[in-house]
Amino acid sequence: MELDRRIRVTPLQAGEVLTLLSIPLILAVIYYLTPISFQNHLVLDHTNPALHTFWTNSLVHEHKPGDGHLIGNIVGYTILVLPCWALYIHRNQRRRFWTGFLILLTLGALAASISSYLAFHEVLGLQIQNDRGFSGVVGAVDGFLVMTILQTFAQEQEEKVAMLSVGLYFAYLFMGLGALTSRYIILGFGVLALIAVFAGTRTKYVSHPEQLSDWGYKNRRLSGILVIAALVSTFAFAAALPTEITSSSGGLKNIVAHGAGILFGMTVEVFLRRIN
Repeated sequence: MELDRRIRVTPLQAGEVLTLLSIPLILAVIYYLTPISFQNHLVLDHTNPALHTFWTNSLVHEHKPGDGHLIGNIVGYTILVLPCWALYIHRNQRRRFWTGFLILLTLGALAASISSYLAFHEVLGLQIQNDRGFSGVVGAVDGFLVMTILQTFAQEQEEKVAMLSVGLYFAYLFMGLGALTSRYIILGFGVLALIAVFAGTRTKYVSHPEQLSDWGYKNRRLSGILVIAALVSTFAFAAALPTEITSSSGGLKNIVAHGAGILFGMTVEVFLRRIN
């Protein structure tokens, strides 16, 4: 019965999850149920930008060669935002999460679009007329999640255990990014980081792995959320920073918007932490 009480979902939590999942529903409704002409009106054209399209372009997606652009962003958003929300709920910081989430939705899209416009049009001189997609916001959620994971280590663990957790997470992040994108220098850096972390466990500054294991056993629910969050944040990083920047439709994958979104999400988390 104790386990049942511990994992019981309250009506408020259920409502919050449904609210988070309403975003993919809205994107799908726009994609499948609105005219193409209406969707094209929301696209950001770098050669003739309308002010509203710096935000509305995040609501529409490519239709060729299929709906993969939409599905990828919906899946990415969902697997990132739910563990992020769970971390804040577990730490009793509901208000901070929702403040950050609203900032990511409203200003994250703007940050990604403006960065994309400046990089491609003003700096590189490319004539892009079809800048669209939710991936900048997905990147922002990923950046927000990464910093949330690090803050959770610092807040919930003893200092030496947190040092080990942070080191392992960064090593895993670089190894995952390197392996998933065939960037072997980054993979090698991750391996070196892992070696350095385990060397650190021989010192007085970093705990032994057994202590981290003990913490995980005593905090099974939180450690489970953290493991899931670490996994999905790494996959999202790799998806946001691919080695091949040409999409299957022949267009460019907007890694500028992805990267700007990630940095924006990180900044938002740090800002909210400082003001609280």
